[in-house]
Amino acid sequence: SALLARRVARHIVKPLNELDLEHPLDNDTYEELSPLLGRINQQRRQIDAQLRELQRKRDEFAQVTGSMQEGLVLLNERGEILSINPAAQTLFRADASCVGQDFLTIERSGEVSRALHAALTGGHSEIHTERDGREYQLDISRIQSDGAVTGAVVVAFDVTEQALAQRNRREFTANVSHELKTPLQSIMGSAELMQNGLVKPEDMPVFLNRIHDEAARLVSLIEDIIRLSQLDEGEPMPTETVDLLEVTREAAENLQTAAAARDVTVTVEGQPAELEGVRRLLYEIVYNLCDNAIKYNVTGGRVDLSLIHI
Repeated sequence: SALLARRVARHIVKPLNELDLEHPLDNDTYEELSPLLGRINQQRRQIDAQLRELQRKRDEFAQVTGSMQEGLVLLNERGEILSINPAAQTLFRADASCVGQDFLTIERSGEVSRALHAALTGGHSEIHTERDGREYQLDISRIQSDGAVTGAVVVAFDVTEQALAQRNRREFTANVSHELKTPLQSIMGSAELMQNGLVKPEDMPVFLNRIHDEAARLVSLIEDIIRLSQLDEGEPMPTETVDLLEVTREAAENLQTAAAARDVTVTVEGQPAELEGVRRLLYEIVYNLCDNAIKYNVTGGRVDLSLIHI
């Protein structure tokens, strides 16, 4: 009986062991298994469709991240790299083989490590770092699913141009403050001398003219600031034919008071030199050069301005 039962069982089980689950409907076996094989076939088609959809999304993700200028790194909850795009590979000097490794194997900076830990515990962190003479901003955000931390995403932005613009803006603000202060100090100095009765009646027109000229210069500076704002919006500054010799003489004349206070002699020589440009800006260039030459000169020194044709 045992032998017979074993043979019968082997005969019954053999078709089951030989089932082709890759092609369930192609099996020629017991009719009772047809519903099961049909269900297996349906599930297999669903799995194949889901795998194709997943592959399509992975390809789309790779194409999108591959064309990004920003670096993108996806990490799991243990800090291991799940995905890294080409921009991030260049930034961190890595390649695709780093996937599956700890992020700290390609980025050993203590600052970045602390920022990553802060993001995993606090939700977000942001740091700035320099690489190869360029400045980058790293935004690190925590990824959560059903209340559990599943990883983090690191996005690296090249903010070199923005940082340079901010530095230029700060320098511009400092220069504007200096340029506005210079004519104001001249006006206040002349006005105080007149107010205290230290100006002779015959010299009064000279001081009044100086106050007028410095006030006009102040107005012109404000107009230049407005023009620069217009330039920032893409509007060009108007140019004209400017005699550089005339501009130089005007700047030297307006600095005579400052030169006299330091006992510095200012002279101008040369031939008329006409060129196309923005007169106010050319004047400011010459004025600043001459002003600095007076300020940092020795007592009793000289400042000689010469126009030479090259």
